[in-house]
Amino acid sequence: MKKILVSLHDVTPVMFDRSRRMVDLIMKNTGTDFTMLVVPDYHSRGRIDKYSEFSSWLRELNGSGVEIAQHGLYHLGGEERFSLEGKLFTKGEGEFLLLAEDDAFKRIEEGYRIMSDVLGEPPSGFTAPAWLYSNGTREALKGFPFKWVEYRWAIEYANGNRISIPAVVFASRTPWKRFCSFMWASLGTALFSGRKSFRLALHVRDLPTLERSVARALIRSTSGRTCVRCVDLTRD
Repeated sequence: MKKILVSLHDVTPVMFDRSRRMVDLIMKNTGTDFTMLVVPDYHSRGRIDKYSEFSSWLRELNGSGVEIAQHGLYHLGGEERFSLEGKLFTKGEGEFLLLAEDDAFKRIEEGYRIMSDVLGEPPSGFTAPAWLYSNGTREALKGFPFKWVEYRWAIEYANGNRISIPAVVFASRTPWKRFCSFMWASLGTALFSGRKSFRLALHVRDLPTLERSVARALIRSTSGRTCVRCVDLTRD
């Protein structure tokens, strides 16, 4: 059985309209079988428990079967711009790339508490912004009961399983990244078509610029595949 794991990054009340629009677009192709990565306090100005309409929307989606996961705390870094990895993969958003274990634990703990209070249950898993982790962050994550932790090339599960799974990723921050995303919408899904499973990683900021490419990639990726959430990937 071939699978497709669709995930939506950077869900926040700061971009609520775009978040809802992207969710609607995804659900046309996946139903509720996708994973949504929520930033607990986006850039320190989007704390989710301060937005009642957004919180109600999250609970409704969670109750319908959409998987809700934690995506950092602030989604904002800064110092990682001085590292090679930070320069390659993000621009000021590598929140957990350089954090020591104690600092990482405190951020994860605060986000975990905020999300648990809003959802009425803990978030399912954890994905660091831009999939960038310091060694300290990896250690800090061992102190939390996440069902899974997502990395750039794999997903690690609480039972010790690690599944390598590539991702088709969209980005819209610069004209060059938008051009690459237009190309990747076709080439990426074709490249991985023979694989048993792959990820389609979308971002709220992909709208409105990349809406057509996203819609096309969703149709191509879900055709002939079973849509799964991160938590379901290991199930037959």
